[in-house]
Amino acid sequence: MTYNNRGGQMKTAVTLSMIGLCALLTAGDVAAASDEVLPGMGHRLVRGTANTVTGVVELPMQICKGYKSGVGAIKNPLLSKTVGTVLGFFRGIRHAAGRTTYGAVEVVTFWSANPESNEGVGIPLDAEYAWEEGERYSVKKPSLKEGLMPYPRKIIRGVSNGFLGVLEVPGQIYRGVCDDGLIGAPIGLVKGLWFGVGRSIYGLGDAALFLLPNPKEQVGYAFEQEYPWGAITE
Repeated sequence: MTYNNRGGQMKTAVTLSMIGLCALLTAGDVAAASDEVLPGMGHRLVRGTANTVTGVVELPMQICKGYKSGVGAIKNPLLSKTVGTVLGFFRGIRHAAGRTTYGAVEVVTFWSANPESNEGVGIPLDAEYAWEEGERYSVKKPSLKEGLMPYPRKIIRGVSNGFLGVLEVPGQIYRGVCDDGLIGAPIGLVKGLWFGVGRSIYGLGDAALFLLPNPKEQVGYAFEQEYPWGAITE
């Protein structure tokens, strides 16, 4: 019974957010933002679908990259390439899982706003799409300590957005009233619902998937503040 109630609440929240988004796209100054919202939704949906379907391509790509780069610390060329190939296989499994999973997340949340950037948050995939060469991330550069920092940053952002996304509702109402008086309150409410649900879904995904690599760059309409309480405090 509890599970059914929670499922119904989530469906209601998503429905309200979609209604809010439609209202936003037809409301006053926000109508101009539709030039960013709708193309962003399209890009997010296309990229998410492509990554979901082609995530498995990471396996042969990473094996090939591992073979070509080898392991610098090993002087014997044959042994270096052999070890690089084996490491590439395991790296490929991890990257395939990350690309496929985050692709699915983008398909499910294509309609929502999302964080502005993934810079320094989570270990990045090599490139936007699996078939692109891109650049391999190393946890050893510039140092092991700094190289591992994206993991805790991702957890902090994920937990903050996942459990405190609801703060977008009072925050956006507050900003709406500050900018446009009482007439700005309804727009702030629907905007807060849209941002809040998007933060909660994406944030919980970040927290649950913090060990998996994620896209380097975000696409779609971005939240206005880094954290959900920013609308009130900034």
